[in-house]
Amino acid sequence: MTVLKIEDVSKSYGKTPALSDVSFECKQGEFFTLFGPSGAGKTTMLELIAGTKGDYRGRISIKGRSVEGMAIQDRNVAMAFENYALYPHMTVGQNIAFPLRSPRAPRRTDAEILKKVQWTADELGIGGLLDRNPVQLSGGQKQRVSLARALVREADVYLLDEPIAHLDAKLRTVARANLKAMARNLGATIVYVTHDFREALGLSDRIMILNEGRVLQIDEPRQVYSQPSTDFVGRLLGDPVMNLLDGHLEADGAGHRFVSDGVSFLLNERLNDAAGNRIASGSTSCRLGIRPSGVSVSAVDPGGATAIPVYTIEHAADHLLVYFEIGGVFFGGIAGPDAEFAVGRPAWIRLQPDRGHLFDATFDLAMTSAQGETA
Repeated sequence: MTVLKIEDVSKSYGKTPALSDVSFECKQGEFFTLFGPSGAGKTTMLELIAGTKGDYRGRISIKGRSVEGMAIQDRNVAMAFENYALYPHMTVGQNIAFPLRSPRAPRRTDAEILKKVQWTADELGIGGLLDRNPVQLSGGQKQRVSLARALVREADVYLLDEPIAHLDAKLRTVARANLKAMARNLGATIVYVTHDFREALGLSDRIMILNEGRVLQIDEPRQVYSQPSTDFVGRLLGDPVMNLLDGHLEADGAGHRFVSDGVSFLLNERLNDAAGNRIASGSTSCRLGIRPSGVSVSAVDPGGATAIPVYTIEHAADHLLVYFEIGGVFFGGIAGPDAEFAVGRPAWIRLQPDRGHLFDATFDLAMTSAQGETA
């Protein structure tokens, strides 16, 4: 059953477009994530669904009913936004219980409310904080209280905007697991906003990639990661980020090569087929995209590899991440932990079978750091 349906929704702030013809739908019990860079339009989309913002084009419907002109309180959505919005004069328990005591909520006894509040708080690791006031809480604790207050309701759609962003890395990992379990137990339809690709990949049934208000891809996490629709999507997901190089294709006997700034790569079988299709269509210029995990780096020539001077080396627990500089862009690959390299000396790189993509360029590449961050 479709619970939430967005059809060709556009929204502008003055002359600045925030959303452009966005369409998607969410099924009952689906965990649907909006992912993209700052300014992509993710929070604006949640605000339009919730009714806290209006003046848009298109159609938004919840369980088949258009929300056009519908009051916020009649939409039966629950919201948790990044800014907490807790009542300072109430305890944590009272804050969480507040939606359950609303005149619009189903009637419950005090014992039933307390049981539901306690269960929700325990699931989010704040069960021991119910008697405290918000002023006594850390930022991460406040954020979990805000999330609990949203999830304690029985809503048609739960709108969660960066609900665990202020937690430290360890707590965020635990909170992700708890949130996924809660969503499954509740059978809840959740629209989730995050800047963290790990959250998007780990929590979602499907992910919608937004950039500058436009939908770039909607798919399951594995597909978005392994089959990005554009170079931008490929670069957005992953750490270290996907290698991207601009160049052209050349025939090489029965196969093809990709050439960038004088550096030539023999293409693997997957990329060779894509190159043949591009050349047949009269297009030889393209952008090679491949994750560092798809690039093997050797200290000696294994045959069929490309020799490039090493730019820098990062040590990880079970491998080395070796970076090269090609045409003003960093290009990384993986080597065994015991391999020996020297900065400025050649190493040999080879593209692993069935890895990589040939894209049309959709943005300008800038010099990137050895950690893979765009400068």
